[in-house]
Amino acid sequence: MVGSIYWTAVTYGAVTVMQVVGHKEGLDVMERADPLFLLIGLPTIPVMLILGKMIRWEDYVLRLWRKYSNKLQIFNSIFPGIGCPVPRIPAEASPLADHVSATRILCGALVFPTIATIVGKLMFSSVNSNLQRTILGGIAFVAIKGAFKVYFKQQQYLRQAHRKILNFPEQEEA
Repeated sequence: MVGSIYWTAVTYGAVTVMQVVGHKEGLDVMERADPLFLLIGLPTIPVMLILGKMIRWEDYVLRLWRKYSNKLQIFNSIFPGIGCPVPRIPAEASPLADHVSATRILCGALVFPTIATIVGKLMFSSVNSNLQRTILGGIAFVAIKGAFKVYFKQQQYLRQAHRKILNFPEQEEA
């Protein structure tokens, strides 16, 4: 079982190298590399992608946004209602309550190099190096997705802060 997981990780790492760097260049790089380095380095690629996916950097950005947005007036013109005081502060959901399934983390992490390659080809076609194009595509994808996620969570926060619980009007039975 462990051996099959290891060789799956090695194979995934090799395919990722060929996809990110380019097929021919990736093969050249792996042929020239030390075999011990390949046997240790290639399986760390999926492990690092999964660990990187588990970092919730958007939550830190959101906390900074909430803390300093009233001091930066540029946010008020771009996002109305950001610097305004809220009537009440909603209870913060614990990180354990906002669960993301292991399957979603695994699939999202493993498909990331493909998405980075596609975004890099679409947005940075003028860059000649496959590696640079893929890195730029990955950074652009993570930044754009993170910005949408932070904005969505802030809107949820504001919606919860402004909600009012009303009494239910009782109707007489006919």
